[in-house]
Order: sequence, then C-alpha cells, then structure tokens
Amino acid sequence: MRVKFPENKKFAFSIFDDTDKATLENVGPVYKLLSNLGIYTTKSVFVFPQEDSDNPATRGQTLSDPKYLSFILELRDRGFEIGFHGARGISSKRADIIKAIEHFKEAIGYYPKVYANHLENKEKIYWNEKRFSLGILKLLYKILTFKRNFEEKWRSEGNDPRSEYFWGDIVKKYITYVRNLTFPQINTLKINPSMPYYDPKKPYVNFWFSSSDGHDAKTFNKLLSKENIDKLEKENGVCIVYTHFANDFVANNEVNPTTKYLLTQLSKRDGWFAPVSTILDYLASKRNLHTLSLSEKIKIETMWFFYKIQHGTS
Repeated sequence: MRVKFPENKKFAFSIFDDTDKATLENVGPVYKLLSNLGIYTTKSVFVFPQEDSDNPATRGQTLSDPKYLSFILELRDRGFEIGFHGARGISSKRADIIKAIEHFKEAIGYYPKVYANHLENKEKIYWNEKRFSLGILKLLYKILTFKRNFEEKWRSEGNDPRSEYFWGDIVKKYITYVRNLTFPQINTLKINPSMPYYDPKKPYVNFWFSSSDGHDAKTFNKLLSKENIDKLEKENGVCIVYTHFANDFVANNEVNPTTKYLLTQLSKRDGWFAPVSTILDYLASKRNLHTLSLSEKIKIETMWFFYKIQHGTS
C-alpha cells in the first residue's frame, strides 16, 4: 500500500515508548533530543505507583509522582502523545483500572487513545496464545510456553467477563488502538498493510496495530541503520517502533551516542514525524474499515510466531 503523506513527505515515522522502568533521569534526555529534532512520538505511562521489588520492569515513576507528571504534561504540550500502559506495573482489578483511566483523563486532559499490554499483568487483553487467530499457532504457542500456563502473572484475563481483571468494555469505549505483533523489519506497513485493522474475533479492541522491534538501545540502533532508513524512504513506508527508552538509552545524563547520531540523521530526512495515533488515524482515513485477509493473517501471525520463539520479544 503506497500512501500519500501530509506535505508529500516520503515516509512516516513514530515510536511507542513502553514506560517500564522509566524515570526522569533515564528517559528525560531522550525526549529532550526528540523535541529538539522535531520527532514527535508516543510516551506511555503507568498511572499509579507499584511495590514489586522482584520485577525491575515495575519500577519507575508514574503519574502519581508530581515531578514526573509535570514532565509528562510538558511533553504533551510540546506535541507528544501520552499513551496508556496500564493502571500500574502489577496486576490491577477492574475497579482500579477504571480509576486509573479516569485519573489519566483528569491529569492529561484526554482519555488514552493508544495502549500496549504490560507483559506480567493479568488484565492483558487478548494476549499469550489469544494473540493468534490460527488454531495451529495457538496450540504450538501453548505447548512451547507450557510452564507459563501455571503462573498467575502470565494469564490474560482482560477480555474475560468472568474475571475480576476484565476491562474489555472499557478498552472498547475509550481506547482506539492496541499494539499487537512486533517485527524486526523497518517498514511496519509493508509487513502489515491492513493496519490499523479490526479483528471480529477480538471484539473488545477497536483497532490493532503492529510495530517494528527496537526494544532496547542496541536493537533500536540496529533498526535505524542508514540502510534501513534508505529502504523505508524508498518504499514510501511507515515505521512504528516499539521500544523502552529506559533500556540503556541514557548514561550519565547523555543519550547513547549512536542513538543520538541516528535520530539526528533521521530528522534530516523528508519524513513525517508524528505520534502513533496521529499516523494510524491518517492510515485509517485512507480506506474503509479493514479486517485482515486470510493470507495476511497467515503471513503476519506465522512471521511473528517464529520471531517470538527465536528472540522472545513481545
């Protein structure tokens, strides 16, 4: 699918930053750089603090921290989108999730439009083997992750009305886009040309989107190589990177020098740099509601299955 972007830009680029472990110190310098370069992206947040010292992913600052909230509001005012990563970094029941959504609205000024599941929260929606539509892949995934089936934290109950962690109707009401599959290729749209797409077998999610894998600084830097950006530009593509800016992007208050160089070079290209939901809204406006064809479904689910098994990224 070739797209005519605003102002005839040659490609579109955004980032969804997963807030795991994020603090002012370990992500602030990255956002200062992005702002200076005019690359506007999506920063996700947790709303409430959590106390789980056994899992470093749950550590970090939340909207309940006044200094961090001030930082997030400043990002919002500069043109960054604020997304949702859950009520907190540990499992939250329905009542707390509703409180978190309303607190988010009160603090940020709008309801979150884009969301990504947090790996170890039981309120994950359509996660684990439920990410697949193809029965054979569901079965293989369950076999290969057999041990996880007995651990509570790996359960995905956000779409189950019988569960105290159910909030599917809240997702449907407030959240437009939910991240699903992640790939190592730079042109996310080439891999998943139907995104954002609706899956009638997962009715609580309005639209799904895929992403390109840049989960830590090393992977991010590899993804944004000159060769890859040349390819993205040539293909008139769309790249939505999924990353964790708290994962080794900053040391001694300085952005990783390779990351800084690559982002600076990227900013000089004739690209459209906009938040995730802005780009997805634009793609959606260019066609009618689109569900995945059987061939595309087989392609992306099979590709992700093997990538997941080999690399373990989410």
